[in-house]
Amino acid sequence: MTELAQGRKSILVVSASAGAGHVRAGEALVETATKLSLPFELRHVDILDYTFPVFRKIYSKIQFTITDASPELWGYLYKKTEFKGLSKPKSLVMKAFNHFNYRGYLRLLENMQPVALLCTHFLPYSAIDEKLLRPLSRLPVFSVTTDYDLHALWVNPSVSRFYVACEQAAWTIRNHGVDQERIMVTGIPILPKFTAPGDKFAARTDLGLSTDAFTILILSGGYGVGVIDELMFSVGEFLGSFGGKHFQLLVSAAKNEELYQKLERVSHPPNVAVKLYQFVPYLDRLMDSADVLVTKAGGLTVTEALAKHLPMIIFDPTPGQENRNATFLTEHGASLSAANYANLHFKLKQLIDNPSRLNSMRACAERIALPKAAETILEDVMMRLR
Repeated sequence: MTELAQGRKSILVVSASAGAGHVRAGEALVETATKLSLPFELRHVDILDYTFPVFRKIYSKIQFTITDASPELWGYLYKKTEFKGLSKPKSLVMKAFNHFNYRGYLRLLENMQPVALLCTHFLPYSAIDEKLLRPLSRLPVFSVTTDYDLHALWVNPSVSRFYVACEQAAWTIRNHGVDQERIMVTGIPILPKFTAPGDKFAARTDLGLSTDAFTILILSGGYGVGVIDELMFSVGEFLGSFGGKHFQLLVSAAKNEELYQKLERVSHPPNVAVKLYQFVPYLDRLMDSADVLVTKAGGLTVTEALAKHLPMIIFDPTPGQENRNATFLTEHGASLSAANYANLHFKLKQLIDNPSRLNSMRACAERIALPKAAETILEDVMMRLR
């Protein structure tokens, strides 16, 4: 990599489509930047678009494939690798592979000449760290982590500064030998439309929903076909046991057409009004409408919910980073955790029968939320680049 030229005008935001959260964090930084007066333009790319097609396909699907087939295996691999030292040099084979696999990415950096890299995944810097650490390279690298604890793979000497979700994540990085001065607790960046709770009555009215029914939002992100349909049916049947009390069940199938068609065929008790959604650009309004969210514990989803002060029930989180996220939320009172359907029914009943518990969870979510993370990160980056 050549020495940096003077007067470059762009910051390159680099994510990896290995799970939607990393990309959404990158999008949040770019959209937030448009609302601020910054001296640099932010451009967002997916590093996997600049790698071998086979590598891109495998890397983007590997986590979901393993967690879908064997969550326990993913948890084992996560724990097995998180304490391995990162100072061990890469093998010649790995160096050769990286040289060819990331050739397009390196060419992008040469042509664009960004003033900095702002990375929402570890791959954009860990894959080329030898080049970033060369004496002639002056490219600052900022790492934006996307969970409430983090794996050792995020920690790399090429990173100038780490932006993390909470003090627990900062502690983990320090435990890997990173100086406190290189770490800042900012929260996880989310799109501006999620950064403040909206009026529940107005949101329900706008979406054509009942304004007085207890409303449960189920998000399908991370759940495969065969789980979310069972989950929706199970929750609906349980709510039917409340007799005269009316409920609303809002279920998002995201972009999964097969799942959406399966959900359409599920029947529900007469006191449960079900609204199905495919990919919706107004997920923020669905969160505003809900009394409680049932979801897995993806870092971006739970961060959006915290900013909306929305209580959560984390259902069957995947071992690894999702389990850590769930533990963090539960310890701070913003969520409950449910390992199976019977457990989920019990937790729902607690919240339906005890509105004060819901209010307490909302207050806890508000207390730990850091909704302005994207602004905080960008302001700190600007200060350091100056």
